[in-house]
Amino acid sequence: MVNAVSLVLMKGEKVLLLNREKNRLPVIVIKDNETPEKCIERWTKDNIEVGTSKLIRHDKIFKIENYNITLIFIDATDSEVKLINEDLVFEDCKYTNNINKVEEEFFKNVIRKCRLINYNSLAVAALAKAYNLNNKFEIRNPFMSFEKGRMKSNKAINLVLLSLLVGVLFSIFVFNYLGISVPIIIILTFIIFISIVGIRNKSILGFFFVFSSIALSITYGIFTNELFRALNIIVIPINLFSGFLLLTYDNIQFKLATFTTAFLEIIVGQSIENTSKLPLELRERYGKTDGENKKDYFKYVIKGLLISIPLVIFLLILLSGADEVFRYYISNIWEFIVIENIFNFIVRLLIAVVVTFLIYGLNYGLASTKVTNVNNKSFNKTFNPATIITVLISIILIYLVFTKIQVSYLYLNKELPAGFSFSDYARKGFFQLVFLVFLNLIMIISIKLKTVVNSNKINNVLNTFYSIITILTVNMGIAAIYKMNLYIGEFGYTRLRILVQAFTVFLCISLLTLLIFIWREKTLFKPIAVTGMIIYLALNYVNIDNFIARENIKLINQRAEIDLWYISTLSLDAKKAIDEGRENDLISSEYYNLWVNKRVLTNHWYEYNYFNNNILK
Repeated sequence: MVNAVSLVLMKGEKVLLLNREKNRLPVIVIKDNETPEKCIERWTKDNIEVGTSKLIRHDKIFKIENYNITLIFIDATDSEVKLINEDLVFEDCKYTNNINKVEEEFFKNVIRKCRLINYNSLAVAALAKAYNLNNKFEIRNPFMSFEKGRMKSNKAINLVLLSLLVGVLFSIFVFNYLGISVPIIIILTFIIFISIVGIRNKSILGFFFVFSSIALSITYGIFTNELFRALNIIVIPINLFSGFLLLTYDNIQFKLATFTTAFLEIIVGQSIENTSKLPLELRERYGKTDGENKKDYFKYVIKGLLISIPLVIFLLILLSGADEVFRYYISNIWEFIVIENIFNFIVRLLIAVVVTFLIYGLNYGLASTKVTNVNNKSFNKTFNPATIITVLISIILIYLVFTKIQVSYLYLNKELPAGFSFSDYARKGFFQLVFLVFLNLIMIISIKLKTVVNSNKINNVLNTFYSIITILTVNMGIAAIYKMNLYIGEFGYTRLRILVQAFTVFLCISLLTLLIFIWREKTLFKPIAVTGMIIYLALNYVNIDNFIARENIKLINQRAEIDLWYISTLSLDAKKAIDEGRENDLISSEYYNLWVNKRVLTNHWYEYNYFNNNILK
């Protein structure tokens, strides 16, 4: 095989070509002991005069027929260029003739290499346009633009090692009971973020999301509530990566549209895209050899291996004779290295590789991507105020009548019409009220954002109506909670009943926040997100299963409807209440054994969970 260099030299929008019908790119044979760069330097002295220019060498060796071709790009846009060889011409890259498929692929590889190292110029842009690879250094969407760069090589290599550590640990932890292994992974991921990306924006909200993720991960080492353990698999990464975004960029406002766009583009899209940078970084750092051809390099490595094999066998024989214990281990070596479950090993290996690449891609994207031109334009207002005022008045009249009936019959216990019982009236309609509260919240926000306001008078009238509906809706939320409490007093607590009550409280707080949005035009997304996360954190840590068990056991002697079987389905977090119920003979051995058998047997330190490990104490 002949070693050669293919040269792509450009002056602005023009590319250097040979003045002939085919094989138009210059291809120069490399002489013995000559590097591709030296080869180009020799050739240009005889064929073209060019001043100081940008030279970029492609990493890949292209095998074309009997040639090993190294691709070199020279950008001479800002240099004086003079052709010496009459067989050379400059042609506009948009109108080049007789370019074959191999040469076209060379042009495309030049563009890809320039993008990889974040090199942009008039020549690169012209070449990209000519071959339908329009410059993608800047990614635009309706909300913001992103500029992609390249991470420093040393940091990229450190990131490979740290990502590999997370990948290996994750593949070990994921097939065992999730205990303190979860906070280990989350804290390690945060440490990698700090060491590679760094805290570029000291956002209080960003720190809140990161530390709330760590707090949620710690619950895996304490509680066994199956519902929260499942939900947190989704909540923790979303929370953590949202925190990473806010701690990285100071120009991404925490608004629903812009923040969601940034999350999907950088955290999801570019994390996956940047996984391809990992092998490229390794190849660029370790794939080159100085002064030696790669083929010769690998030849020497193989020669070393061939020498090592008989040498290792000879040394093992000698050492086995010198030490009986060493001989025992050598003779039984297969017992130690045979993989008992090859399928399990392959799955773990694949998971480790996938997680390694994703962690690498995530941090690479955050470290090398800039957010520019954030679009904070408001929604187009299309609703006529007269129409909206008419609709709001109709809604207010209906809600006033509804509120009057609720106050009279639900709160003040006024005598109901014939055929109604208070217990049925009080307990029914809870879920419809919760849905209506949620619907009103969305409706007011949407109408306010889309309604045309031409004067302060119209604005004040609309805001007054919004506020009246909001206050009446808060009453609906209070009524829903009141109805659920009456229902619980009759039938006891369940997880669903507590969670829906918590959600209703969240909606009521959001409605009160809505009043600030109505009168002061403040964004709602941030306070609602923070409120929701605080309530969710509280639910994770208040041990609702123990609360349910304790309160339901209190009702056993008062209400026949209490479901003892449901108590036995609660998690091990209910230990204190259920142990007390057992001691007081309120819970039978049958239900107690059903409950205690939920314990999971663990074999490793990283599976530790407080309630799971201490259930029999």
